[in-house]
Amino acid sequence: MRFTKKNIITYITIALVLTALAIAVITSIQTQREAGLKTEIKGSEDPISPVSENLKTDNSEVLDKKSKVTTFELEKFYLKWSNIFNIVCFNTMLFPKDSVRKFNEFEYLRTNLFNKKMTFTYGNVNQLVEAYGDVIKEQCNHYKLDWRLILAMIRQESYFNPEAVSRAGAYGLMQIMPGTGLGLQNELKLEDTKTPYNNLTAGMYYYATLAASFEFTGEDKIKFALAAYNAGLGRVVDAMTIANYFGKDYNKWDNVKEYYPYLASNQDSVHRLVWPKTGRPPGGTLNNWQEPYKYVEYIMFYYENYKKIYPGNLTEEKKSKKKKNK
Repeated sequence: MRFTKKNIITYITIALVLTALAIAVITSIQTQREAGLKTEIKGSEDPISPVSENLKTDNSEVLDKKSKVTTFELEKFYLKWSNIFNIVCFNTMLFPKDSVRKFNEFEYLRTNLFNKKMTFTYGNVNQLVEAYGDVIKEQCNHYKLDWRLILAMIRQESYFNPEAVSRAGAYGLMQIMPGTGLGLQNELKLEDTKTPYNNLTAGMYYYATLAASFEFTGEDKIKFALAAYNAGLGRVVDAMTIANYFGKDYNKWDNVKEYYPYLASNQDSVHRLVWPKTGRPPGGTLNNWQEPYKYVEYIMFYYENYKKIYPGNLTEEKKSKKKKNK
């Protein structure tokens, strides 16, 4: 396309008009909010759970769903001036066939990173079961955990290597961070959390406490606790809060996981909407949001496969199998 002086002036004028309209709409919405047009977000109520309570702390004043989404989309778009210029100037060279991917990067990442077919491999799982299977079952029986889920966690955390140490300093089969390990060591009165037995004991206890925190989510507590084990409890609560803000059921992991991308530091426009007082997630930003997202997917994949190989340890499961046989 040839650019003439007349065309450039026209494009700039249109861009300014669009910008003015956007600012007017955002200002109008913000004025309505300040005037007191508030709507309660629909979501599950749980007066007991501390996690459920945390979800309500910064959401007392919100817009109705349409206004919230409109504000979010306009802010997100108009903060990127290059988008305005390219669209107004019909710069097709910058909009190839995969433009949908560029405008919907999260959907692209989900399609290309998380939906690939995974292949099951045994690795050293049998050796681990032979060496530590009884210990894992004993602890899991106490906490009412499926021991095969712990096997899947160990595979993802350390690939069955009791000597594994990550770049961040996490160590052992359950990859416990030094600070967390020290706290667990004191709480459980262990000599250390580095030997395989103590590492397993501390790691399973820590996971069990996380799962208990998400008891109000039902069966999804397993997945929420896994995400918390990987990236911290605060990040899970923040993702649940964003999902809740946009009217999604935050008790469902499949809903919440889709809002993990909005924990990234470049999503500050979303942060200002959800946490207007501070403008940032209480648990901190998370640029590597793909890690907990994939972490849960991979562990659940191996968990389902281990259930086909090893018998369960929970009494409820054994009883249900007997009833089916009858």
